[in-house]
Amino acid sequence: MSTSEQFALTGQGCTEPHTLTDGQSDTFGSPSSASYADISSDTTQARDHPEYVVLGSDLISNEIKELPMLYEGLIPANCIWAIIGASDTCKSMLLRQLGCCIAGGQDFLGRGYLGKHQSVVIVCSEDDELSISVLLKMQNRTIGLTEDQLTKIRFIFDTSDLREKLDKELERKPVDLVIIDAFGDLFDGKEMNQNNQVRTFLNSFDSIAKKHSCSLCFLHHTGKRTEEGLPSKNNAIGSQGFEAKMRLVIELRKDPTNENLRHLCVVKGNYLPETVKGSSFVLQKDENCVFTDTGTRKSFEELAINKEGAAQTRNKTKTPYDIEEMTHKEFLIDAFKDLKTKLSGRRLTEKVCQRFGVSDQKARLFVDFYLDRKWILDKSTSTHRKELQLNPFTLPSIF
Repeated sequence: MSTSEQFALTGQGCTEPHTLTDGQSDTFGSPSSASYADISSDTTQARDHPEYVVLGSDLISNEIKELPMLYEGLIPANCIWAIIGASDTCKSMLLRQLGCCIAGGQDFLGRGYLGKHQSVVIVCSEDDELSISVLLKMQNRTIGLTEDQLTKIRFIFDTSDLREKLDKELERKPVDLVIIDAFGDLFDGKEMNQNNQVRTFLNSFDSIAKKHSCSLCFLHHTGKRTEEGLPSKNNAIGSQGFEAKMRLVIELRKDPTNENLRHLCVVKGNYLPETVKGSSFVLQKDENCVFTDTGTRKSFEELAINKEGAAQTRNKTKTPYDIEEMTHKEFLIDAFKDLKTKLSGRRLTEKVCQRFGVSDQKARLFVDFYLDRKWILDKSTSTHRKELQLNPFTLPSIF
């Protein structure tokens, strides 16, 4: 792993970690308490807009400079995200390890803890109390939490009226993270392939995450035989609305040859740099099913069992029209970082190849697509080198 890749994921070397400063709010995207304190009663009375409208001036004047994270360079706070994978990949084990790390205020896979409650709720629909008792004891032989720290992990096995139970429990005692294991058991819509039903279900949990300022993770399964191809956010069972709602999607895979290795694949990360995508982080599993980051990476192509099928997946006919507009815009925001950055046509093409898994020729069609829609502007001063810049009038809600 290169030094830059390590820094991108672990946050080592960062001079401004994602911790909140004094006076800042822990609520995602909301003004800090300091900002409200600075507003006089006269200003409040003079407002001519309803309470549910937030002014751009309020968003600019607060002290928030970075999106809040639960773990440096990997797990966001105050939103919903997912870990997906085939059966028997130890998804539940990895998430339970994450919960233990939060309770102990410990690093997770080498990433620094940035939460503040050291508390987690785990909703279990697949395992009962007896199973969890045995598994938790086994993992804690490696993790080593004290009895007091273990009280900070709360399990819910009765999933009836789950939203109401979560709302009351988080009101009673706040958490850094809620883990829901598993999505398929708890989805209460009629059809998992219906986008509107899936998004309605997820919206209700996203509201809980926002209301209680916590991260909320769904464990979900991938489709049959998807592990033979490339890791992808599209491998999740059901509607595309599932991955579209998530701010982060991680696919966990077994190593094709070593049963004690797993591959953590960031297949979607709205607020993560491109350097963490496109290749896996190789994890080593010990005798107690606790994982450590080996510091090595593998390209997604190396993980495909069916190499021919993976090549077909990467080179299949995929056009910009096959992808949601918001996904394009989120990619452009991440690629350009800010309104001043300029990218060469070659560099943006490379980023498209990496992000969307298309050939160089097809990636150039994406660039033309962005130019046609004026999402990006051609700022070239020479006929020999194309310079592109993000159009501020296209994405006013972001900047």
